Amino acid sequence: MKKILFVLFLAMSATSYAQLSAYINGKAIKEGASVSKKDLASLQVGFKNQKKVTIISGISALYVQLLDANKKDIQSFFLQKDGYVAIEDFFKSNTPTTKYKVFGEGGFLSNGNTLDWILSAAVGQEAQKTIQVKIGLYVAEETGYRQYGQSVRLLEPMTFNVPIWDAKNVTMPFLDLTIDKTNIAGDMDTKQNGMLGRKETEIGYRLIEKDKIWYTAFALDSDKYPGLNAKEVADDFIHAGTFYANYNQMNDKKPFKDYDIQKYTLPWDHINDLLDSKNRLSKLSYRVNKEAKNSNLMNLFETVTINGMKGYAFKSSTDEREHINATKWTPKGNFVIYILEHPTNPKLTLIISSSVKNNGNTLEETDALLQTFINSIKK
Repeated sequence: MKKILFVLFLAMSATSYAQLSAYINGKAIKEGASVSKKDLASLQVGFKNQKKVTIISGISALYVQLLDANKKDIQSFFLQKDGYVAIEDFFKSNTPTTKYKVFGEGGFLSNGNTLDWILSAAVGQEAQKTIQVKIGLYVAEETGYRQYGQSVRLLEPMTFNVPIWDAKNVTMPFLDLTIDKTNIAGDMDTKQNGMLGRKETEIGYRLIEKDKIWYTAFALDSDKYPGLNAKEVADDFIHAGTFYANYNQMNDKKPFKDYDIQKYTLPWDHINDLLDSKNRLSKLSYRVNKEAKNSNLMNLFETVTINGMKGYAFKSSTDEREHINATKWTPKGNFVIYILEHPTNPKLTLIISSSVKNNGNTLEETDALLQTFINSIKK
């Protein structure tokens, strides 16, 4: 392995003209400016009069870092040069008017998601109501094979702010809804069961209250599941829940005489952890509720109208066991689900559901939590 050498000389006198620059829609912005998230994609950056360096081996990077309110890194985008020749050429070819595109095709490299995904995922994150954008330029010494020493700033970083969301009007694109999040505590995270772009992938939102009650919000589309509506979703849910509540007593091929459990392939395990043989909804267990075996399962729902939306509600305590063949069940928590007609899009059915795996939560607090979310929906 060739011996790696690095010599770094920093000029002792700084110039008042040394600076990083940012441009939105081609126009320069000032340090600390506020920029619309709709315009952030147009960001270009530039620099001039950086500290002088002499390099034999190392890296240099012009970077754009997105930070939350706690100065925690969300994601970075960077233009990196490796080795003396590339770094020297980069600095020599740069001019005070050179502008580098940051986002999208032909822009900087990144170590994660696209800008659109980052901005979408930030909605509902309390620490990302406003994102800080930090621009910097540095070099680092190569100290070994693909190993580098501490980075050295060549210019003082520049920052500006991007307001992302307002609690009074939180857009939830995967539900085709807007909500008022004022009374909804905690963060909203996107939750998906597959890769973006795949037909079978469902994307919704996951929230947690008091560090113990997990719940989700999803919208299922009849274009993806022909014939789907609130009643069909409720019918599928109640039969799937009954199957797993009586897992060891069911006939896998035809567990119900009057219902085809394969009619739809709705992702209940992804939505509320329903498809787990070690957990059950007590009200659907034949041993706990003997009426469940001989009655129309749809009768176990309440028909509801909440915030002007019609649909179904189901509530039950939950139990758990140690393994699939265990006969002893112990109380775990409580479960609530609302299946509702969408207020503006007839193709969509809303599902607001707690998790079957919640532990120690009461029925009252769980129901109140879900109703608060539903009543926050703006029509």
